[in-house]
Amino acid sequence: MQDFTEISQNDLKSILSNPKSILLDVREISEFADFNIGGINIPPHEVIERLEEIKNYQTIVVACSNGTRSSIVARLLRKKLPEKTILHLEEGVF
Repeated sequence: MQDFTEISQNDLKSILSNPKSILLDVREISEFADFNIGGINIPPHEVIERLEEIKNYQTIVVACSNGTRSSIVARLLRKKLPEKTILHLEEGVF
């Protein structure tokens, strides 16, 4: 069972135009430094301890390089923040 909604790069701009939305990039810090499309960078192993940084947003779009790490984090966020809208960038950051 999927706990989040998949979105495409085409959907991202309109979703992030809402100030209550955030892009959560879960790639490692070095990957984010090399190339990013904005948002906040929190590697997967730090997400639980840094929930405070994202919990004030209503919609959280989770992304990584290919969708594997971000899908795991999206499921985790669905459990930890059930009142939030969790979206997953299906094709990753490129």
